[in-house]
Amino acid sequence: MADPKPEPTVVPISPAVAGVMNEVVPKDDETPSARERDRRGDGPVALKPNGGVEPHPEGSPKPESQIEVAPRALTLKDIQVGSRDGRGFKITRIYAVQSDEYAIYQAGEVMVHYADDQGRAQAQRKAMLPVSSARAEVNSLAQGLPCREICDRQLAYALQLALDGDMDGAKGTIAAAKAVVLAKRAARGRFQYLKWSYGTAAVLIGLLFLASGLYPLHPASSDLWLAAKAGLVGAAFSIALAIRGRTVALDTDLLDNVTDGTLRLLIGVISAGVLLLLFASGIVPNLKIGEADFKPSTLTWEMVLVIGFVGGFLERLVPDLLEKKNSQSNTSSSTAGAGAHG
Repeated sequence: MADPKPEPTVVPISPAVAGVMNEVVPKDDETPSARERDRRGDGPVALKPNGGVEPHPEGSPKPESQIEVAPRALTLKDIQVGSRDGRGFKITRIYAVQSDEYAIYQAGEVMVHYADDQGRAQAQRKAMLPVSSARAEVNSLAQGLPCREICDRQLAYALQLALDGDMDGAKGTIAAAKAVVLAKRAARGRFQYLKWSYGTAAVLIGLLFLASGLYPLHPASSDLWLAAKAGLVGAAFSIALAIRGRTVALDTDLLDNVTDGTLRLLIGVISAGVLLLLFASGIVPNLKIGEADFKPSTLTWEMVLVIGFVGGFLERLVPDLLEKKNSQSNTSSSTAGAGAHG
């Protein structure tokens, strides 16, 4: 006969204990999903920063794409038309190449790439020192010249002679190139001088016509505006005649040329007016030019024009007249003083 199954023992739970157990154990329908816990930041993945990816420790090697590679030094084989030299300038022409020794090329100016061997390159630089200053001067003077290509060829040939050991030939060639450049610059400087001088003369003549219209002067012996206009024309004519033999600054010194030309014109205008005043006031009683006798009482507008033109053309006329009158006055005063003592 089978043993009877024992009856389960039921332990009564008080209502207070049952309430505590309900608060500790959540209900099945109230358990949050893993995705919701991750969204709120209280899941296991949210405990790791950067989305669970461990950061690289300090001092760890960089990826190959981020490794900095030092630029390779240029060699003689790198000196090719279309490439860039060590300064970053594009090479446009190769003048001379000596295998394993040097390369002379054009990249903005004539440059030399020395031997790849450091010791040999240092010796080449020392050998170039006697012509370095002249080379730099020719390079600077040739900037912007239409004949730049010819000058550069001469300079390149001179550098080749120096690198090959013919220093006397190199100096002579650079001297010839420098003479050509200076001659071109001087010619351009004379043209620049004339251009700015005549431009200034046009402005001044316009101002003189405006002044003579606003403040006319009469009679002819007092017409300073007319004399000033003639003096300006005389000064411009003097500049045109003397420009070939006159020493002017190179076209690289624009300020000097403009200043010199403007002062020459202003001196002509002032000299013309002062010369007319000398005649009108009687300080210079007369002036004879050819058969004409210029006197203050007989001055006409034609004579005023001639006086003004002569005053502007002859830059030293008015200073010489004033110096002559001053010396005559000193002589007369000395004679009068000696007579009074006698």
